[in-house]
Amino acid sequence: MLQQLRQNWITIAVFIVVLIAVAIFVPAFYQPANLLNVARQSSIVGVVAIGMTFVILTGGIDLSVGSILALSGVTMAMLINQGMAPGLAIVLALVVGVVAGLVNGLAVAVLRIQPFIVTLATMVAITGIALRVTNGGPQPFNNVGDLFNFLGSGNVFGLPGPFLVFLIVAVIGILVLRYLTFGRYLYAIGGSTEAARLSGVPTTKTLLTAYALSGLTAALAGVMTASRLGVGSPTAGGLANLDAITAVVIGGTSLLGGTGGAIGTVFGAVLLAVMSNLMNLIGISPFDQQIVKGAVIVLAVLFAMHATRKRISDRRATLAPSKNADPPLPK
Repeated sequence: MLQQLRQNWITIAVFIVVLIAVAIFVPAFYQPANLLNVARQSSIVGVVAIGMTFVILTGGIDLSVGSILALSGVTMAMLINQGMAPGLAIVLALVVGVVAGLVNGLAVAVLRIQPFIVTLATMVAITGIALRVTNGGPQPFNNVGDLFNFLGSGNVFGLPGPFLVFLIVAVIGILVLRYLTFGRYLYAIGGSTEAARLSGVPTTKTLLTAYALSGLTAALAGVMTASRLGVGSPTAGGLANLDAITAVVIGGTSLLGGTGGAIGTVFGAVLLAVMSNLMNLIGISPFDQQIVKGAVIVLAVLFAMHATRKRISDRRATLAPSKNADPPLPK
């Protein structure tokens, strides 16, 4: 845990600096109602970003999460409108996300197609499916009940239900990457897929699982979004894929794979929500906010590249023979 915190010290430091600056210049940010709003804002992106972290750690990318989010929300709404029990409708909506993730994983791991190309194609296709089954219109449904209240806009012990879901997913992600063999496999594949395969890592199975989990978290975010709005929208995904990638990159996970983790992603998702909320309080227009987010992505990538190069340089320096070492004995 301490090692993960040290690896993400830049993100944590920026997070603390932002909070201090906000306390000085925008004290209204710390009103309890606004803090709860920030927590709720970070939950959807945060849930998607945890699954995205698994994929990016392998050196891949998943551009289809926004489309999966929308399709899962639409699926749940339509099934409930057909008279299905809400619990079963939610489960089937999550299954839709897992299936979509498996399709991505099969194309990447078995067909060896570049993840960017695969997920770009499935993003377009899944969006088309969501629009086709709904004829392009939203699907209102009856979202009254404790479960929808918890997943959508309700509070539990004073905290937003969606934020608690995010925390649960984040803890699971942290534990998986820290203590399970599957987590170590993700890092190994991100370092070198071929080297991992030669070392006995089941690369195909691991990649399939990573993309399936990304689809699952995107579907869960879709269920949460539909529960909050009371409608399944085929366009609900919006920029969820870019926001999730931004949160992961801000959190210190390298787009090249092999370095990073879920702890940094949590800070990245919350920091992204803080920035969005702060810009709303200041009065920055939504259009200008997108420009700021773009600049943040560039800066985060630059920091990540610098950190990756430094780690590689330090590793080479450690492995290189010392100048003062004794010369090898002649044969």
